[in-house]
Amino acid sequence: MGRDPEYLAFMRRRLAAAAPPGRTIADARRRHAADLAPLPRPGVAVVEDLTLRGPAGPLPARLYRPASARPVPGLVYFHGGGWTLGDVESYDPVVRALAAAAGEVAWVSVDYRRPPEHPFPAPLDDAVAAYEQVTARAAELGLDPARTGVAGDSAGGQLAAAAALRLRGRHGGGPALQVLLYPAVDLRAAPAAAPDPDGLDFGPSGLDRILRLYLAGADPARPEVSPLLVPDPAGLAPAVVATAEYDPLRPQAEAYAARLRAAGVPAALVTGTGLDHGFLGWGSYARRAAEAVAEIGAAVRAAL
Repeated sequence: MGRDPEYLAFMRRRLAAAAPPGRTIADARRRHAADLAPLPRPGVAVVEDLTLRGPAGPLPARLYRPASARPVPGLVYFHGGGWTLGDVESYDPVVRALAAAAGEVAWVSVDYRRPPEHPFPAPLDDAVAAYEQVTARAAELGLDPARTGVAGDSAGGQLAAAAALRLRGRHGGGPALQVLLYPAVDLRAAPAAAPDPDGLDFGPSGLDRILRLYLAGADPARPEVSPLLVPDPAGLAPAVVATAEYDPLRPQAEAYAARLRAAGVPAALVTGTGLDHGFLGWGSYARRAAEAVAEIGAAVRAAL
């Protein structure tokens, strides 16, 4: 079918204005932050910076909470950026958009250690520690620990799925939910991109290099690296899995949702029809992206 005309026009403008790739990780991090900086920042009743205790030191975090006198469900969120890029501040517009869509759900966005300085398993160790810290401090943060889960987009979706796997059976059953937004759940190889129906040129993904930086020699077939390969998904947290139609990661995300369902784990699939990887921040520029974010919020509310 191709993309919605409004959304396609936005994508053409976006790609035309894209800065060239940075030559170094530091360059790429600055470019990534600058790319996200102009995104609108929806209002959230309570926004509070936090410090969580990680396995190798403090983890900066930010709480987004509705105005409620009672404990609310919560999600511990891990940002995308190919494991190497992004932080709490640059992903602030994305998490605000999700918080606005989900309504009476709190979100705690977490800065985890990143490769190449800190490859696997450091980011995952931080993700697990962040979830444990948030649930331990639930009363202070106004959260219901029995209805607190993990979430993430892209690389952060991989961390959320892997954290849910490691936490399975802990804390009275582990996370209440895993929200995986266009996640990477099979890191054995970079997925090939199909010819684009609208002729959009996204350029080389660089995913092979990114995977090398993240894995640093770790076996990509380990389930904590590639959650799709977990031998038995039974007992994992229920899931909300969101995909984008033109995302090369879509087949593996859909396969993971199917594996969860086959093991008796509830898994709601939100299909981002007509969209591309990274659509979470684009709702103010294209109606179809805003609709998909709203669908994610509704699925999260229904699951928690």
